Amino acid sequence: MRDGRSEILITAIFFSVMVHIGTMFYAKTKVMTEVAPGAPRAVRREPMRVTRNIPPPDTVKIEAVRDVDALKDAPKANDIAPTALESVIEEKKIAPSIDIPNPEDPPPAPIDVTTLDISPISIDKSPSKLAIPMSTIEVPKFASSSEGLPASLKESSPVLPSAGSNADSLFAPTQLSIKEAVEERRISEYKKDEEEQKEANKEEKKFVPDEKIREKVDEKVVAQEKAAVRELINDGDAEELTKCVNATMVQEKVGEWTYFKVMMVPRHELQVVEKDVVFLIDASGSIGTERIDSVCKAVERIIRNATNSGDRFNLVAFRNRYTYAFDRWQECTQQSFAQADRWLSKLAAHGRTDVFGTISSVLTLPRTPERPLIALVMTDGDANVGVRQTAQIISKFTALNDGLISVYMYGVKASANRELIDVLTHGNRGESFIFTGMRWWAGSGIENLAERFRDPVLSDLRVVFAAGTKAESYPRLLKNFYRGDTLEIYGRVPSGVKEVAFSLKGLNGKVPYEGFFKLPLAVSSTQRGLAELWAKEKDIDSKLR
Repeated sequence: MRDGRSEILITAIFFSVMVHIGTMFYAKTKVMTEVAPGAPRAVRREPMRVTRNIPPPDTVKIEAVRDVDALKDAPKANDIAPTALESVIEEKKIAPSIDIPNPEDPPPAPIDVTTLDISPISIDKSPSKLAIPMSTIEVPKFASSSEGLPASLKESSPVLPSAGSNADSLFAPTQLSIKEAVEERRISEYKKDEEEQKEANKEEKKFVPDEKIREKVDEKVVAQEKAAVRELINDGDAEELTKCVNATMVQEKVGEWTYFKVMMVPRHELQVVEKDVVFLIDASGSIGTERIDSVCKAVERIIRNATNSGDRFNLVAFRNRYTYAFDRWQECTQQSFAQADRWLSKLAAHGRTDVFGTISSVLTLPRTPERPLIALVMTDGDANVGVRQTAQIISKFTALNDGLISVYMYGVKASANRELIDVLTHGNRGESFIFTGMRWWAGSGIENLAERFRDPVLSDLRVVFAAGTKAESYPRLLKNFYRGDTLEIYGRVPSGVKEVAFSLKGLNGKVPYEGFFKLPLAVSSTQRGLAELWAKEKDIDSKLR
């Protein structure tokens, strides 16, 4: 019984296994091959084929390449084959019809015009021989005589016969012989050559500024620079200045004199001109490390902020000797600024000070007449080498400079030589400032002073008061006109004078300006203290002599 059950169980298990195996194979086929209704059926794709894509030819590019090749392969003149005509000429030895002189043959002898026979040609003037009767010939009236010609030409110029004159006069020989004509032409050519030579001499004498800095002050070159500026200012084709400047005046009556102050402000009609600026840094031991570091950092900012497009600059360090950073003017570029920064970073305070020698060295810089040259000197004014007396430094430099260079000075400490700094700048077209703060910030005021000369519009000013006014004015040398700045002149006239009249000249680049101003005293306002200010200006002027 147990054996029958075992067989039945084994049989059932066998059939169950077979049913599961069959179900697996049947279900696998349905799941792997069928997809949802409406969906794309799997399609067997062919393997990817790789083909070479050749772009169509670029006709323009090909033609350009062909042109380049043609030019490159063009034959030289010596390699060109002779043409058919040239070949025929070469073969048959055909001589050209034009007689070409042989360069080896001697030149023909010149003709001596003095030996020529210049007798009148004999012409039969009978009526039968003339195609047109002489009575019908009309001579223009304007050629009837030498009337209206200059006296120098009446004697030598041929005179045409008047209308109705004898026909024989038409065939008379001219008054100038060939010999005289040749001589006259020779004289005219000589005069022409003489005029051309004069123009060439003028060009040679024309002043051309140096490019490099001179090793020392050459007074002859300085004199040439001054003459070049004066020549440019005194040009006869000067522009009118009165329309470009606003001029006002205040006055004060004291005793027998009327004191006045003229104030002039440039208008915007005057354009800012290009300038040259040189920065002179006192690097002597009396300056100290803190002050020189502060000054050098200020100069780094000034060469970028106080210069305009087209300006040029240079740097000088001075002790008992002076050293220029560059051997010529530098354009305002990032490269030149970077070089200046490296040069400034190496400065150290030591040694003694030669003030006169250093300030005078600015005259070694080439001055272009149409570009104002400005020197900014940063120092304590303690001269202990060379010329040491303040009065001598002021008078000698002022006489040598004579307004050629505008000098601005910055005192780096409260104990600076005020007389030297104030007086020297006042007499040389400049201004001054004394710093009285702590030494760590010694250069903090330089930028404000540099702003004063950033935008020049009129340089090398010259003022001349009318003789009838009997005016005595100061300063004698005026500083340059700068945009937004006011120019002041102090003077006095006798009490009976009713107006102040003066002429003013200056340069705006290459263009000279000149104007004549008349300011009536009766309508001017009153300001107290002008007499004291005028006396102070006169005292400064006396120290410049």
